[in-house]
Amino acid sequence: MNIASIIWLIINWTLSHIIQAPLSSERFNAGVVSAMQKKKILGVVSRYVMILR
Repeated sequence: MNIASIIWLIINWTLSHIIQAPLSSERFNAGVVSAMQKKKILGVVSRYVMILR
């Protein structure tokens, strides 16, 4: 989706719902988890579904 498509959606559609679906933390490898723990970063991996009218 390019920026022109996103702008068209914003102008012509109304957002009615946003649904968040958390994903498994298994997608993080050990190196990423270790770096996040050292920097005290909390990470959440999820996907969103937006319903437009």
